[in-house]
Amino acid sequence: MKSETKHVFAGAIRCRIDRYTRSDGSVSIFLIMVLAFVFLFTAVLIDYARIAAVNVQEERLARAAVRSVMSAYDIELKDKYGLFAYGGNDGDQLLASVLNDNLYESGRGDAFNLLPLNLDSSSLSWSRPLGSYDIFRRQIVEEMKYKAPVDFALELAGKFKPLSAAMGEASRTTKVLGKLQPLYDEREEALDQMLKSRKQAAESGKALQALIMNPPGDTIVFTPIGSITAAADIPAMYGDYVGKYHADMQRRAEGRTAWYECLLQSYLQESAEMLEQVSGRQAAYQEEQQHYLEEAAAALERVKALNGQMKSLLEQSRNSGPDDAQNPARSWDIPGGTAELSADPIHKLREQEDSLILAASDISTLENSLSEQQTASQTVIQQVALLPGSLSPATGLNADVSGMIASVLGASQTVDSYMRNYGNDGVLIAADRARIETHRTFDSQRKQTEQEAKGKLGGAMKLLDQIRGLGAGAGEAMERYQTLRNYYDDNIAFNKGLDQDTETGTADQNLYSAGSSSMVKVDGLYAAMGNVLEGARDRLFQTEYAALYFPPFDISQLSGLALGSTDEAAGKLADQLDPTAQELEYVLYGFYNPAGNIAAAYGEIFAVRLAIRTMEGFTERTSLGNPLLILASALLYGVEQAVQDMLLLCKNGEIPLSKYISAKLSYRDYLRLFLVLHGGGDVQLSRMLALIRLNTGSDPDEKFTYAAADIKIAMPLWFLPGVVELLDYGGGLSGDVQGKLYYRTVQADFSY
Repeated sequence: MKSETKHVFAGAIRCRIDRYTRSDGSVSIFLIMVLAFVFLFTAVLIDYARIAAVNVQEERLARAAVRSVMSAYDIELKDKYGLFAYGGNDGDQLLASVLNDNLYESGRGDAFNLLPLNLDSSSLSWSRPLGSYDIFRRQIVEEMKYKAPVDFALELAGKFKPLSAAMGEASRTTKVLGKLQPLYDEREEALDQMLKSRKQAAESGKALQALIMNPPGDTIVFTPIGSITAAADIPAMYGDYVGKYHADMQRRAEGRTAWYECLLQSYLQESAEMLEQVSGRQAAYQEEQQHYLEEAAAALERVKALNGQMKSLLEQSRNSGPDDAQNPARSWDIPGGTAELSADPIHKLREQEDSLILAASDISTLENSLSEQQTASQTVIQQVALLPGSLSPATGLNADVSGMIASVLGASQTVDSYMRNYGNDGVLIAADRARIETHRTFDSQRKQTEQEAKGKLGGAMKLLDQIRGLGAGAGEAMERYQTLRNYYDDNIAFNKGLDQDTETGTADQNLYSAGSSSMVKVDGLYAAMGNVLEGARDRLFQTEYAALYFPPFDISQLSGLALGSTDEAAGKLADQLDPTAQELEYVLYGFYNPAGNIAAAYGEIFAVRLAIRTMEGFTERTSLGNPLLILASALLYGVEQAVQDMLLLCKNGEIPLSKYISAKLSYRDYLRLFLVLHGGGDVQLSRMLALIRLNTGSDPDEKFTYAAADIKIAMPLWFLPGVVELLDYGGGLSGDVQGKLYYRTVQADFSY
């Protein structure tokens, strides 16, 4: 029994041990584990691949969607001004619509969709408004970067290049002679003042001469005692005085009454009074001599100073730089064109400029002559000062009559000689006058030419004033200008810019100042053209854009006014002064009155025509022989021809550039030049934007050119979203997992 029990127990133990140690079925379990891992990896890999595909698809979809939205640009802005800005209504709605259309599933209902996408959310954010200077300027550059340089070089710079050397030399000559002319006239006035003061000094001796001997002569005739009116009467009556004195003494000795006592007393009293008058007049004469001769010396010093300034001015103009500096367009690389106009005829005027300078020998001669007059004046003073002492013995009975006569005659002849040499008809002063007049041969003709030129220039300026006054009756246009100004101010404030005061450009009525100013303007034009051709392209793009898209005033409307029909022209122009009829002028000058911009353009064109025609005048008048006369004649020619040019411009809308260059420039071409000269700044951008708003009704400050789209797409996960979420925790995904959905947000930008 025990053995059986023991045997059974041992069998049970052995059976249990076999159960744990046998190997049947282990391969199946291992395979199940491997398959489970492979399934897990494959499932995650499939979802991960789908996620990667979704990321790529979503980015493409976002870019396509924002491009589709931005294709709704403002057509009016594009057609009228070549500008791009969003023109749709609700961008967010349009974006959502585009995305939904792209995500819409069409075709068979049982089709398998590997990437079932759903739009979770979308939004648009706008920036970079067209009214911003940077954005507006960038679009202008894109619009004009190819055609602006070519058009400007061929249509404007190429036409001006042949005139460069001649205009440079004419500018230099006009400015130098224009500065010399007032110095020359002032110097000549100082010379005249010197001669005048010297004459006044000599003529002041007339009163003294009358007290000494009136009229002057070579002898003194003895006369009876009477009224003493001159010092010469004292020795002339002295003999009679002595005779009557002795006669009275004889009468008294004989006990008779003296007959001549009163007469003798009168002689003594009047003689004493006359000597006092001579002394007083001599002192006054000395003061007058000092005053007038010091005045003459000061005038001569002024002559020397002005002559030195003129000489220094010429030296500076000749040493200011090489002759190449007078040809600013020499380095312009423009194909074709007309041959250069020679500047040699004007350059030769430099040889005549020295004739305006007084030689040192001439000034030295005048100084010597003045010194001689001062010496002669001192001789007169000294001679007259001795006269009272020489005549004082006349109060006694033993005076030297011949000595008194000699003293009077000597003083009288000295004064008379001084007056005959330096008085109004003085011989020596006339010689000095003749010496001065030798370099004034052309002054009379020059001044006559100046007056004629000033009259014609005044007529041109009067016409300019009439143009300025045309806006007085344009009330409706004034209201539109006020609206335009408000739009301009809004854009300035939007850009936080600074407004600039508009230059009024008042016309210069001075002939020489007007000529110099016109040359300075043309110099500025050449410098500005050189800058844009050598690299200052942003200014060129901006100015050429303005000229292309903003129409100028119809200059033919001024033809009646230019011909003198003021009232008729004013009535016709009242309807032509709206800002939309002169947009380019407003961009250029920025005046907010109906006629201000037109007047400014007219005035600047006249100045350029004056400069070019004055250059021609120098060439035509070089044979006149005097630099200042040549300048005055050239300016007269320039004014006359410039007035005719303006009439022709108003009639035909274009004029030849020069008598020597057949190329023509239109009214718009001149405005393009002035835009290069004055334009390129932020204020011109604001003026253009204000006009765009006025013409389209669209505020550029609210028209955007840049959109950023934020799109959130959802995709359902097929396998083990929890495992995918674990991958997201590790930073392996660009989106995030929420439940069984994978979400990803992508941003796409687009700019015009």
